[in-house]
Amino acid sequence: MIHALAPASTANLGPGFDSAAAALELWNELEVETAVEFGVEISGEGAGELSRDASHLALRAFALFVPVERYSFRFVNRIPLERGLGSSAAAIALGLAAGVAAAGLEADPAELLTKGARLEGHIDNLAAALYGGVCVAWTREAGPQAARIAADMPLAPVLVVPAARTNTAQSRSGLPFTVSHHDAAVTVASATMLGAAIAGGSATLLRDAFHDRLHEQYRSTQSPLLQALRDDLPAGASGVTLSGSGPSVVVWAEPDRVDAVAAALVESVPPSTTVLPLRVAQAGAHVQ
Repeated sequence: MIHALAPASTANLGPGFDSAAAALELWNELEVETAVEFGVEISGEGAGELSRDASHLALRAFALFVPVERYSFRFVNRIPLERGLGSSAAAIALGLAAGVAAAGLEADPAELLTKGARLEGHIDNLAAALYGGVCVAWTREAGPQAARIAADMPLAPVLVVPAARTNTAQSRSGLPFTVSHHDAAVTVASATMLGAAIAGGSATLLRDAFHDRLHEQYRSTQSPLLQALRDDLPAGASGVTLSGSGPSVVVWAEPDRVDAVAAALVESVPPSTTVLPLRVAQAGAHVQ
């Protein structure tokens, strides 16, 4: 039996639009066994709506290495769907890791990123799901590239996950085709600070880097928690970012104040909202 795991991820990290992401300690699992008859079982998030045939995103990734017909698949999903937490990237990473193992090959994250990019249009989430830690991703003539720039963030992520969903394509369609020179310059400066803060482990610099003018302001109406929590930031927190396209947000807490920040958030957000203090996942998708 093959037992694969892949983490959730939070992308953009404020000004790192479509390029920066961190893996999170929230894991989806997949068990694969050889079988006379193909089958798919799903429990947890999305159990009542995800496909149970070869069109499943993880199975499409698995099929890049081995035909799926000879196997049975059992998924345990913990990453909420359409909440900006990289559920699609995790599904692809699961399929890639399991497919490599089934084919008897070595798993190289760079090669898996190239293969997985055919299925996932957002390589920032996929890079974090494959490499673990904090990653930057980009595309050049040679194709998709990524680098893990740190094992952790200087501040601790506390996820605030509403019950409502956001469709990534619809959210992206609300972004303008052009932005002002001022907004572009502000975001470039913030993104430069973001990379320096993560690589250098500076919480102070990271706090000032959480200033985006490319995407968050245009998505705030679909993610009301973003501005609400910025207006009432709990003591011990240093910033709030939209997770991917939302509607989930990440409140970045001082590492020794995580419990207090999480408790304050539970008291302030709507009852249907989930508060998840998480760590940055040190590992990416892998087989146990």
